Amino acid sequence: MQGFKSFVDKTVLDFNKGITAVVGPNGSGKSNISDAVKWVLGEQSPKTLRGSRMEDVIFSGTENRKPVGMAEVSLVMDNEDRFLNIDFSEVKITRRLYRSGDSEYLINNAQCRMKDIHLLFADTGIGKDGYSLIGQGRVDEILNSKSEDRRNIFEDASGIMKYRMRKQESERKLNLTEQNLLRVGDIVSELAQQLKPLEKQAETAKKYLDYKYELRGIEVGVLVDGIDFAEERLKKIINDIEILTQDRTEAEKSLERIRRENSEKTEKAGLLSGLINASKEKSYALEKKIERLKSEIEINREKIKSAEENKNRLAAEQEQQKQKNGAYELRIEETERERSEAQKTLEAELAETEALQEEYRADFKASEEIRKEVSAASEAILEIKLQQGNARSAAESYQKQIEMITDRKNAIDEELAVLDSSTAIAAEEIEAAEENRQKTEESLEDAKQLYKNKTEALETAKSGEKKESERAAVLSARLQGDTARLKAIREMEADYEGYAYSVKKVLSLCKSNPDFGRGICGAVAQILRVPAEYETAIETALGQAYQNIVTETEEDAKKAIEYLKKGRYGRATFLPLTAVNGRPLDPETVRMLERAEGFLGTASGLVQFEGKYKKAVESLLGRTAVFDRLDHALLFAGRTRYAVMCVTLDGDILRTSGAITGGSTEKGRASAGTLSRTREIPELEKAVADNSALLIQIRKTLDSYQTSAQGIEKERDALMKEMRALEVSLSQWTAKCTAMRDRQAGETARRQRLVAELKLQISNMLDARRAIESAEEAQERLAGEQSRAEERLRLADLRREEAERLLEAKNQNLMERRVKEADLRARLQKAEEDRKRYERSLSEGKEQIEYCSLQIRDCEAAVRQLENSNTENEISIAGISDERQAEAETQRNYEEMKRGIDAELGGMLGRITETSEQIARCTERLNQAEIKKVREESEINANKNRLWEEYELAYSSAKELTGGKRTENYTEASRRIKELKASIKALGAVNVNAVEEYESTKERHTFLSAQMGDLSEAKAKLQKVISDLNAVMRRQFSEQFRLIRDNFKEVFRQLFGGGKADIVLDETQDILECGIEIQAQPPGKKLQNMLLLSGGERALTAIALLFGILKMHPSPFCLLDEIEAALDDANVYRLSDYLRQIDGGTQFILITHRKGTMENAGSLYGVTMEEKGISKVISLKMDS
Repeated sequence: MQGFKSFVDKTVLDFNKGITAVVGPNGSGKSNISDAVKWVLGEQSPKTLRGSRMEDVIFSGTENRKPVGMAEVSLVMDNEDRFLNIDFSEVKITRRLYRSGDSEYLINNAQCRMKDIHLLFADTGIGKDGYSLIGQGRVDEILNSKSEDRRNIFEDASGIMKYRMRKQESERKLNLTEQNLLRVGDIVSELAQQLKPLEKQAETAKKYLDYKYELRGIEVGVLVDGIDFAEERLKKIINDIEILTQDRTEAEKSLERIRRENSEKTEKAGLLSGLINASKEKSYALEKKIERLKSEIEINREKIKSAEENKNRLAAEQEQQKQKNGAYELRIEETERERSEAQKTLEAELAETEALQEEYRADFKASEEIRKEVSAASEAILEIKLQQGNARSAAESYQKQIEMITDRKNAIDEELAVLDSSTAIAAEEIEAAEENRQKTEESLEDAKQLYKNKTEALETAKSGEKKESERAAVLSARLQGDTARLKAIREMEADYEGYAYSVKKVLSLCKSNPDFGRGICGAVAQILRVPAEYETAIETALGQAYQNIVTETEEDAKKAIEYLKKGRYGRATFLPLTAVNGRPLDPETVRMLERAEGFLGTASGLVQFEGKYKKAVESLLGRTAVFDRLDHALLFAGRTRYAVMCVTLDGDILRTSGAITGGSTEKGRASAGTLSRTREIPELEKAVADNSALLIQIRKTLDSYQTSAQGIEKERDALMKEMRALEVSLSQWTAKCTAMRDRQAGETARRQRLVAELKLQISNMLDARRAIESAEEAQERLAGEQSRAEERLRLADLRREEAERLLEAKNQNLMERRVKEADLRARLQKAEEDRKRYERSLSEGKEQIEYCSLQIRDCEAAVRQLENSNTENEISIAGISDERQAEAETQRNYEEMKRGIDAELGGMLGRITETSEQIARCTERLNQAEIKKVREESEINANKNRLWEEYELAYSSAKELTGGKRTENYTEASRRIKELKASIKALGAVNVNAVEEYESTKERHTFLSAQMGDLSEAKAKLQKVISDLNAVMRRQFSEQFRLIRDNFKEVFRQLFGGGKADIVLDETQDILECGIEIQAQPPGKKLQNMLLLSGGERALTAIALLFGILKMHPSPFCLLDEIEAALDDANVYRLSDYLRQIDGGTQFILITHRKGTMENAGSLYGVTMEEKGISKVISLKMDS
């Protein structure tokens, strides 16, 4: 021990044979030794170890010692006799616990599970619940527990705990199998519900596919025939086209030759026509010129005549005007005299009036000037003051306006700078955002497509995973059932279940002691290999002989018998191969058997064994006949008067004595499974190996599907996240682009408004500055004007008063003179108007005379010019007439030549027309042929396209499909196509995958149904395992309980010095579940329930029970922790004496503080606490 509770330092306790006592004062830690043994053997309850948490077993420190981080306890046992089922002479069990909560279990320093330790000590009495660890608590548990709760100690003692553990494991597997069976059953039921509608859909789909197949065959045949016929027609058309093309080519060549000749003639004719036309045009031009010249002469003559007439008219008008002018001159002289006289009178009068008026005007003007000056001075003063205020206000207002304009201008400049920068950045951002939006949209579409692909792949993986999972579940259940069955059979075989105790002892010793086992071949059941169908018959035939032990010689048999006698293990039957001798059936009996109905063979002939065992097998089975059923066996036995023992496959037996044994086989019979185990083990091993390999393969496939599905699901989840992120991103980018464009438009409009406003503000600022300058100048000017105006006002006001007095007198005189002046002015005005009128008429007359002179001169010049022009035109007409006659002669020559060429062209035109008509006919026929060709090619292509689009067949494949056969009756084919299409339409919506789905579902249903059968078989096997374990446990518990009961009675009498005791089962319940009552009758008392005894009597009774169990199954050691605490001294000595009597094969370790116990101990260990909280051990060897 190290770090365990108070044993902080490494402490080694070596327990020798006999009785060892561990003593010490209360609180010294001696019971910690018992706790250490329990703990290392697997105790998991902190309460049992007198703690609240498992970490409490680790040394927690003292005032002088620090806590440790680990507790470790090792238990070393001598295993020379192989008491423990492990191939080591010494077994070391170690348990460690760390403060982190981690723990370790080791067997011989090799890590193992706690379960391995439990299994190692199962049914040995050693263990956390075993009867080899007996403390006061254990005694109290026996005393105070219910009768049902006492079963644990009896089950452990009877050796069925391992079977109960196996049963629990099998029941757990059975429960798992039943769950799998239920789940598979649900799936099968669901699939069964799907099968019926799928079957209908599949029938419809089959009809649809049959119709489609037939329709396909007919339509493909019709289309192929159409293509073939069209190609035949196309070949003929192509041949016609070649012939027509050749004919048209020859005609075109002939036409070309004629056209060349015609072109040459036409060109020559055209040249002559040109010359003729040119000559005609020239003649026409000359004729026109002559006509024009003659016309000009006539026009000129008319013009000359008109000019002469105008000249005469103008001369008359000129003379007449001269006469009028003389009259006008006389009238002008008269009016001039009248005007002159009036003028002189008026001038004299005006001179006087003017002088007076001038004085008046001067005085009035002066007066007005003075008044104006006064008024102006007053108004000027007021105006000046007003202008001064306005100028000041305007200057201040304009100054404020300039400041506001300046501030606004600066703000606009700054805002424009920001807008220019923002607009440039926004343009780049919009372009980048739009690019990102497009990329995001493309990425989203790619992600959606990839997500769709991943979803399809995931469904495929999930479907595969589901199928493989179902297969794995079913196979796993089957494997669990087989493994459990194999394990149970192996353990039963290893424990020699079904054999008598004596046979077990011999066979066990043979296994553990090879020297002893040399010469012992094994039990009869072990040397035989029996087919499954004959097991019941052979077991019946052998009876208890299956336990007979086969040996090489009589000496080997003798050796084994002596071992049984020495150990008082019971009796056994041996078959020495050197002594045993089988007596076969006589030949006549064999012949009768061979002819007998239902005879399967002799029992020895139906089993397999090594040749050396032939005599032994013949002695047991050689004279036993096996029949298929009881009727046949009875028939044969009656014929042979029961000369041969007969058995049937059902286990009926007809003995030679005439006795017939039959009926149902008892469950849990001793021989059950002894023969089948030899057969079942290799079969199950193979089934387990095969199923394990298959399960590994299925799980690999399942792992592959799961890994694939997980990978795809992760990828799909990642894609979903990516898609969501992309959708959000796309929405954000779209909104961002829209917002950016709106903002850009707003900024552009804002910039335009700001620029317009800036221009306006600059203009306003310039106007304001000019206004300020003007206002400042006006202020300076107005200040001087104001002083001057005030002085002028004073002087002007004095002059105004004097001027007004003089002006009034002069105004009266002036009015009188103005009346006279008005009369003179009227006379003068009339004379002036008459003179002016006559002078205008005279002037106009002179101008008219001069105009007529000019016109006369122009007429004379025009006449001379026109006469000269006529003379020149007459000369030109004579020259042009000669030229016209020469040109007419040339024209006649050209026309004669052209008529000859036109005659030749007329003949050629007929030939051209004829050849052109021939070409046109060829062309028309070619066009018709080309149309037919296109039509046939279109039909071929259309049919080929239909073949591909509707049936995915190339023409060559379709041709092969029809086998070269053509449709015989196209009318019938068309009718059938319509019928098939109508039938297909009548079917409505068709699930074409239904056939495959139905077959797949049916296959899966069949597979899972088979799996259900396998699960049911596995369930049955597990139930059989549980049933076999129950049978073994019942039998073994019954046998061992009887031994415990007898031992308890004997030990009770020894400890109490007489009296009686008993342990009784509750027979109203199953033997494996019933309660157990303890009855005791100490000497001198009545038999009564143990609970009615005194404390000491009860304790001693419980101790008697524990020692009774120990007597039946001696344990290598037994640790007794203060079990005698409730006993008086007399009983303590009695207990000590009893221990000395039985200590031969068991080490007794007693933790005690009673004197009587110490006195009988061979060794003493004293536990002390020299240092507070730390236990130390001192050993002492006692003298004998």
